[in-house]
Amino acid sequence: MTSAIQTINLSAWYGNKQALTSVSMSLEENKITAIIGPSGCGKSTFIRCLNRMNDLIDGFKTEGEILIYSKDVRYIDPVELRKSVGMVFQKPNPFPKSIYENIAFGPR
Repeated sequence: MTSAIQTINLSAWYGNKQALTSVSMSLEENKITAIIGPSGCGKSTFIRCLNRMNDLIDGFKTEGEILIYSKDVRYIDPVELRKSVGMVFQKPNPFPKSIYENIAFGPR
């Protein structure tokens, strides 16, 4: 099987607070994977590392490697990366528009 996503010794910090410590795992192509755990254990941080959403947070840093089909995510355009590595948020984050405009936004 081909590893679609692989992390090697991935660690992450928000300022001085370490959120992830040496996470190494492979996620296989054409498999469904659920990231589960208690509140505050680093699930969202981990996924946000995969699609580089954490790049937008001041003071955030990572160490280790994140590979998508053997390509280092640091060298993939974030917009292109986020087209293939998405997130479903626990709480909806609609745009500051009408309900219709929020629903119609996706098909555009």
